[in-house]
Amino acid sequence: MAVTAGLLAPVTWGLTGVFIRLLQGIPTLAIVAIRLAVAALILCPWIWHRRQNLSDALRSPLAAVMGGYYIFATEAFARAPVVEVTVLVGTAPVIAVGLEAFRGLRPVRQQLLGALAAVVGLVMFLRPGSGISGARAFGYAFALGAAAASALYAVGLRRRAQAHRPLDPLILTVLACVSGAVASLLLLGTSPHGAALATPSATQLRYLALLGGICTAVPTLAYGIASARLPAVLTTSLGLTTPLFAALFAGLVLKEWPVLAAVPGALVTIAGVVIVLRSPARRP
Repeated sequence: MAVTAGLLAPVTWGLTGVFIRLLQGIPTLAIVAIRLAVAALILCPWIWHRRQNLSDALRSPLAAVMGGYYIFATEAFARAPVVEVTVLVGTAPVIAVGLEAFRGLRPVRQQLLGALAAVVGLVMFLRPGSGISGARAFGYAFALGAAAASALYAVGLRRRAQAHRPLDPLILTVLACVSGAVASLLLLGTSPHGAALATPSATQLRYLALLGGICTAVPTLAYGIASARLPAVLTTSLGLTTPLFAALFAGLVLKEWPVLAAVPGALVTIAGVVIVLRSPARRP
């Protein structure tokens, strides 16, 4: 169940860049606010049955961390190519290793090698079609911010679970969506794009609904379930497959297929994730 949830997240997150590209013309902060509001509305009906867990989630900063992830990721997709952004977001396992090492948890060698192999594979996957320019620098910075937020979220949830104080992934997902939507609206209000925001078309509203449901509500809940039940490095390493799905969906929908020279990198990434999945438990 946990591994399935961990794999469901990158599959559905892989569609994110496609929808954001199809929503060109709408300010990115507006896209974030609407997608998160849609996700919160979809999941809210289930909150009533778990309201006893609400107070613990409200006291945790993890919801704000995940809300920040969506702001960073959406801003990144609006500024840099889909696959390049997902590659940089895919560095989350390396950040998670550093965070857990800081906590005094010594990484298992096989797990560390697998995560590094997956990152190297992603670099190989990206490099043949890359054309790095100064105009993409902000997009890359936002993507790294999203990677850091993803790692913090996974490490934080796992730490709570190990301390026998787990947080409800569903409630945390709703709170993350609400906090991210509110922050986006506040930032949009101070932006020059806020006053000029036009009403989305019917097609754009459909894309926003799909972005909020399939690419936000589903993967955030799945990622929360996986983070609470799996080691943080394993959860974030499963997320390293996101660029592969992103490339597939970008090719099918946007006709932006990666070059053949990128295929070896994809294979190395898959091998790295398999190594992490088969690694023994981490030791103190």
